[in-house]
Amino acid sequence: MKILKITSLSNPAVKDAMRLAEKPSKDGSFIIEGPHLLEAALSSGCAVKEIFFTEAFGSKNEGRRLIRLAQEKNIRLIETDDAVIAKISDAVTSQGTAAVVTLKPAGLQDINLSGNPLVAVCEGVQDPGNTGTIIRTADAVAADAVVLLEGCCNPFNPKSVRSTAGSIFNIPVVMTTTSALLDYLKEHKIPLYASSVAKGIEIFEADLREPVAIAFGSEAHGLGSEITAGAAAALTIPIKGRAESLNVASAAAVCLYEALRQRKTA
Repeated sequence: MKILKITSLSNPAVKDAMRLAEKPSKDGSFIIEGPHLLEAALSSGCAVKEIFFTEAFGSKNEGRRLIRLAQEKNIRLIETDDAVIAKISDAVTSQGTAAVVTLKPAGLQDINLSGNPLVAVCEGVQDPGNTGTIIRTADAVAADAVVLLEGCCNPFNPKSVRSTAGSIFNIPVVMTTTSALLDYLKEHKIPLYASSVAKGIEIFEADLREPVAIAFGSEAHGLGSEITAGAAAALTIPIKGRAESLNVASAAAVCLYEALRQRKTA
């Protein structure tokens, strides 16, 4: 496929990419940045609409390899300059490439549950870095899905996508309501545990060997009353030092890896 050369910020393709960098679209289109995420997208089978890259990126071995892979897949390629990349990139330091991809939004019905499900649930997690890190951790422990409830940030904004380090393409990320999630968990006989800083079963004493969903709330407000009322139990992480608490991404990592540890030794 022929490589286009576009350097004008008023070009329609550039303007569309700039809009997506500001706000991902409802159809699941968003911007990814850098060679690592580009390779993850190309390997995942998701729809890559077009790839922007600088001459410097295209001259590197990694750049040439990814461009050849994109050409094999008949993906539109646009050589541009640093000014355009800067406008469609959220990163402080550009890596010379960005792309428009589309990932169909997943629903609860799209989760392919394993024989022993593990589901991470977030409510009110607004920081995109935390959201992306939780998605990455859930992927690392082979969780079945990440479910984002009311008040969570869009997982497809650039900072969140960067924080997933490519895991956004590996694990279903579902945005839904608390009531729909509670109905789904009940239907599939998956108990819900609510993480709490105040009281509950210490995470290392809880039995996480069987199917379970673990919910994490915002650091400022915790979990809401509806999901707390729907939980079978509360979980706490022991704090032995002087820190008041862990941030939500760290708390999720502790809980999800404790579930993995127990399942490995069960």
